[in-house]
Amino acid sequence: MNELASLIDPSKRIGTITRVTASTVELTLPNALAALGRRGLSKGAVGEFVFVDCDRAAILGRLTEVGIPDRQRNILEHQIETEPMVEPQGRVQLLATVDKITRKVARGINTQPRVGDAAYLAAGSALSKSIQDALEGDIEREGGSLLIELGQLSGLADAALSIPPEKLFGRHCGVFGATGGGKSWTVSHLVNEIVRIGGKCILFDPTGEFSGKVAGAQQLAFNVSDAVGTNQVHFPHKNLSEIDLYSLLTPSPQVQGPTLRSAIKSLRLAKALLAGRGGYRYEEDSGRKKFDIGGKGFVEVLENGAIRKAGNSRHAFSVAQISLADEINSELCDFDLGILAEQVRYECVRQGSNSDHGVLGSFGAPDDFALGACNHLNVRIETYLSAPELACMFKSDGQDIASVIEKFIFDDTQRALVISFRDVSFKYHARELLLNTLGRYLLESARSSKFVANPLVCVLDEAHQFIGRSIGDEQNSVTLDAFGLIAKEGRKYGLTTVIATQRPRDVPEDVLSQLGTLFVHRLTNDRDRETIERACGDLDRSAAAFIPSLSQGEAIIVGPDLPAPLPIMMTKPEKGQQPESHGPRYQHFWGKSETVLLTDDS
Repeated sequence: MNELASLIDPSKRIGTITRVTASTVELTLPNALAALGRRGLSKGAVGEFVFVDCDRAAILGRLTEVGIPDRQRNILEHQIETEPMVEPQGRVQLLATVDKITRKVARGINTQPRVGDAAYLAAGSALSKSIQDALEGDIEREGGSLLIELGQLSGLADAALSIPPEKLFGRHCGVFGATGGGKSWTVSHLVNEIVRIGGKCILFDPTGEFSGKVAGAQQLAFNVSDAVGTNQVHFPHKNLSEIDLYSLLTPSPQVQGPTLRSAIKSLRLAKALLAGRGGYRYEEDSGRKKFDIGGKGFVEVLENGAIRKAGNSRHAFSVAQISLADEINSELCDFDLGILAEQVRYECVRQGSNSDHGVLGSFGAPDDFALGACNHLNVRIETYLSAPELACMFKSDGQDIASVIEKFIFDDTQRALVISFRDVSFKYHARELLLNTLGRYLLESARSSKFVANPLVCVLDEAHQFIGRSIGDEQNSVTLDAFGLIAKEGRKYGLTTVIATQRPRDVPEDVLSQLGTLFVHRLTNDRDRETIERACGDLDRSAAAFIPSLSQGEAIIVGPDLPAPLPIMMTKPEKGQQPESHGPRYQHFWGKSETVLLTDDS
């Protein structure tokens, strides 16, 4: 039997169409009955793929229901040991159209089946080749297409499925599944496949389960307690945004907020003046520098880089701020945070006196009321700067992760970064803030066209912790939207994302709607399944009905470039690449014969 003829194999006929609707057909299934020892020979089990023969085309479908007509049910129990007298019937969901001559698969039903048409079990090799040809049809590459090998279509022999990265990651990707469904294995397999075909990816690992599980990856962590072979990194605070800082410090809106904002602008101004911006001359006295602002007065910058205002020219300070507006209106915290508390104290001054021309002349004396109101703010600043939970941003331990990523992007010998957040604390929202800021950094890099010739896939595990939430208080909140923005606009810049989570209901719908290809593992929560159904129009209730009963490692893959939702048994990660996602090891640690009991006397 030649390759084209194998699409319809007469020996695999399972029945005849008896009823046709817009999206389903009903058919007889004479060999689907498990009676008289026929279970091993039955043809027509729920979940099997079938071809409906429609002259020049075949309609691909999937059996979603098998049953006995009501009028025959009362005799079913009496024929178990006799030749079957009842005839099962089934319902097939119609999925796609396959041209029998060209073998091309087209989405939708282009040829309507008719009553009397025959249905055949789909051969795995024929089905997978038809899908493969459709996926690779518009991919042009000298030497053949690059393909991500996924696994085998469920229940079919010799039905391997591979997808070009353009079809898999080009419109972003989602991996969903409850605990134990195989989500982490899929993430590990996808990342290792990216490495195998010579792509680039960054895996954000909140739990550390992927440490050492990606072939040839550079391992990074924000704490030295991570595994051997892991390089410690920190995120430089200069890449934090001003609103990030507000969400941490939560200043009150009455006094603390305006004072903090003024202190930040003063430190930016001091940095610009010391760098020679504006060309202002200065006089130096005991380490202090007094900058002459065009004859309007002086701005005094102390030896440590802070600006002292009390008694100095308000007019000169205002003129300097206006002339260096581009420098001081930055959104980033590119100044010395170590002197922020001191600068806040210098901002607490009285109104001061007017000049002879009616213009505010000098800053007044220190304002004790404002100092008292800002005391709690300064305590928070000094506490956070020394807190070990925030050392990943406020200390310089290890390499600058921004520089590491920059080098990684343009180094053709590096394929993957695995960044562990295992030891980043949830206290002060450090973990959420850090990862959101990293996502924003990647998006800004993408907007600068750094990924146009170096396409990058960023993989975010446990995404429900980092997308669609807000941190801070009502007046100073940050929305964790960096990866949502990547999903919305990163594609055109060469930056795409894989979002993995066991709680899709906690991911905003506007982010889910941006995901092209979805891997849906077992989901037992009704709200999670409903969320996936709403996010993906191709996954109707017939296909979604299989989700709660998917086995470990099995997923339904849905995507705009696939002819239909396809059940697939994902390839198990190779030894050494399986993530550490097991639960408590009771057999290993419980029931030991020698147990040490601690008492008050021990």
